Amino acid sequence: SRKISFVGTAQYVSPDLLQNRVDTRASDLWALGCIIYQMISGLPPFRAPTEFLTFQKILKMEYEFPEGFPADAKDLVEKLLVLDHTKRLGSDDTGDTYESIRKHPFFEGIDWENIWEQTPPKISPYLPGGSFEEEYTVPDHLEPGLG
Repeated sequence: SRKISFVGTAQYVSPDLLQNRVDTRASDLWALGCIIYQMISGLPPFRAPTEFLTFQKILKMEYEFPEGFPADAKDLVEKLLVLDHTKRLGSDDTGDTYESIRKHPFFEGIDWENIWEQTPPKISPYLPGGSFEEEYTVPDHLEPGLG
């Protein structure tokens, strides 16, 4: 008998992969929604103490947005984290350019034609209730290592 094992990040697994064991381009769109959510909030949308419980949350769509989550990002994530894989934003796009995703307001201002020549913007994490400086710098007296 053949054993089936899981390889990957449990929090990013699409419901279609969990239910049908089929990995499609639409599964990648689901993962994109999870990654965008995590990049902004600092945590994955579906999280639980075990992989099994995480999978249950995915299948039941049990997640919520933290306070202050940007509206355009929320709209994009909601259009990617859709149980029916045929209804995810980008699932109907032909080719590999995902025009419907590129045109979403979340990506407004992105020059897709010249993206590889551009300097990436600074990343400022969303840290609710944090009292951190705008930009973190390492103090001069610190040295590398565990000492």
